[in-house]
Amino acid sequence: MSMTPAPSSGERPHDLAGDTMTLAYEHVRDAILRGELRPGTWISQVRLAADLRVSRTPLREALRRLQTEGLVQLDFNRRIRVAPLSIPDLEALYAMRLAVEPLAVLLSVPQLTAEDVSELEAALTAMETAASDGDEERATDHHCRFHFLLLSRTEDRLRTHAESMWDHSVRYLRIYHHEPDYRLALISMGRTGHQEILGAAQARDGRQASRLVAEHLARTALTVLASVAGAHDPKTIREALRFVLDSAG
Repeated sequence: MSMTPAPSSGERPHDLAGDTMTLAYEHVRDAILRGELRPGTWISQVRLAADLRVSRTPLREALRRLQTEGLVQLDFNRRIRVAPLSIPDLEALYAMRLAVEPLAVLLSVPQLTAEDVSELEAALTAMETAASDGDEERATDHHCRFHFLLLSRTEDRLRTHAESMWDHSVRYLRIYHHEPDYRLALISMGRTGHQEILGAAQARDGRQASRLVAEHLARTALTVLASVAGAHDPKTIREALRFVLDSAG
């Protein structure tokens, strides 16, 4: 397990009840999302606390938060298990994104400022440039920024929930598809859809942007599911998309 420890000066950093919990949460969450802590791995809380150089109390709080997100599972012996991956869970995750993200876009896009739209345009240009250069990491960062900007003017709880599910989807992609070329191809595949979404955002048309985002998400979900489980029937994705599009008229 490769974890970056907290400062080792012998003194705990400035406030440490809340700060240590947040640092522990962010360290472990990042390690899980990046695949450094593999799905299904069991970890001792004692070992993890030692690796992170934190006490057990803030670590327990961090783990409860991660458990709520569905990233870890805790047993009665206080062991931690990194949540395993599965095709039904991946499909449910995309279905939940289909229910939440288009709603957040619907509410956010009409409130975008001129500066927000300029940032959207810049993110899309940077994403396309990075994809053309074969730079998967930069393309992914700008892709994330583009979609998060679309959500930026909605209520905090809805926005953070949508962003969290995005992170979980990226975790699946990193683990199921180690090759950066596949993830780059997914981004490039959505080029036309991204341009259409940008056009709707420029017009502050929340309903059209919402519909386009739903279709974009569904295409991505079906492509990813087909690549890892070709025989799987993605009924939940179809029903989620139908529900969203029927609601959008």
